[in-house]
Amino acid sequence: MFEHITSSEVAGYCVGALLLASTLSATKIDSLISSSQRSSLAMCKRCGDVKLIACSSCKGAGVLKEGGPFNFNLVYQSTTTREPSPILRSTKCTKCLAKGSFSCPNCTQQQQLDEN
Repeated sequence: MFEHITSSEVAGYCVGALLLASTLSATKIDSLISSSQRSSLAMCKRCGDVKLIACSSCKGAGVLKEGGPFNFNLVYQSTTTREPSPILRSTKCTKCLAKGSFSCPNCTQQQQLDEN
């Protein structure tokens, strides 16, 4: 099965696999490094002393948009220019109540402990 594969091709497959693995784990590595930097600076590990965390559903925007570049179910509205214009429907995020962020639970707990 692998009789016709050269060493250069094997090396190429290995480099490709390493690149794919590093791309897939980049967000986890970034969060690990930023968390350790925040703790070394005596900041909140979760929010970095901003006291807010972006909503995971709407990515901090407060609205959920339907359609877009990767969803081809666009709704078109006819206008006077004869060219259809895409309308992207958006709904308010129900998880964060359209605010886009939450209070940091770590900072809230620390504030409550400081008050007591």
